[in-house]
Amino acid sequence: MRAVLRSLHAIAPIAARLKELIGDEVAVVDDDAALAAALPQAELLLITDNLYTEATARILRERGQKLQWVQLLSAGYDAVARHGIPAGVTVTNAGDAYAPSVATHALALLLGAQRRFPSFLRSQHRHQWNRSQAPHCAIPFGSTAAIIGFGHIGSELARMLKPLGARIIAVTRHGRAHPDADEAIAATKLAAVLPRADMVAIALAASPETRHLIGTREFGLMRRNAVLVNIARGYIVDCIALAEALKAGTIAGAGLDVTDPEPLPEDHPLWDAPNLIISPHMAGASGPVMGQRLAKVVGDNVARRLAGEPLAHLVAL
Repeated sequence: MRAVLRSLHAIAPIAARLKELIGDEVAVVDDDAALAAALPQAELLLITDNLYTEATARILRERGQKLQWVQLLSAGYDAVARHGIPAGVTVTNAGDAYAPSVATHALALLLGAQRRFPSFLRSQHRHQWNRSQAPHCAIPFGSTAAIIGFGHIGSELARMLKPLGARIIAVTRHGRAHPDADEAIAATKLAAVLPRADMVAIALAASPETRHLIGTREFGLMRRNAVLVNIARGYIVDCIALAEALKAGTIAGAGLDVTDPEPLPEDHPLWDAPNLIISPHMAGASGPVMGQRLAKVVGDNVARRLAGEPLAHLVAL
């Protein structure tokens, strides 16, 4: 099997694992020109979704004569879905590789907003000993968390919240029971879930149908003590409506790793919204651990392919 690897991170561990399985039949490339040169002999392309551009899709159509499989080094596949893939090419994603990192980041955003860290950091910057936020601080214990999207990341977040004393409601497309949730409800009944939740975490896979799933109406249904966390896609939340809800005190706080648009413009009202934590789409970052987990996903799938077994983490476009 010949493979081409293009990534911005974890190149060394992934390349090392590939070498163990297929020897020197892997080309590491860093731009479209190198990809175009290496692709005609390759059966496998390993690439992160954010590097999959319209130009990349064109190279695959024009020069991927032997290409059979694209292994994404990301959980998301927005760009691949948008730009398309040649007919007959299988697409797989990174499965649960990012789940511990993203779920940990979601938990950090949640706790930071519940504990009013934005206010503390402002006071620290001003050298002020300000205890005015103490009456507004909250903790997960005894509260209800609605996790919208209960795949690898959503269920991992649930497993982290349970020992902290939270009750978990899984909001999914089908509403089937899940061992990591106290209750499971179909997404069509989201409006009935929001008034019950002290914490709302968004861990949905990307889809056009989820644009502005959470907007002015939904914020109006939420508790005034509720905290919203989004580690999925920025457009799932109406960010203007979120800024307004935070300034009006409709909800208590929020944590975002993703925004709409992204990067967030300097004059966007979210920057000045109270009790809001924004991180620049980096929830998946976790140092060497991430490289090890990605290399394992890649290695396991290549081993399956070599053994003639079905691939894991298939993506339906």
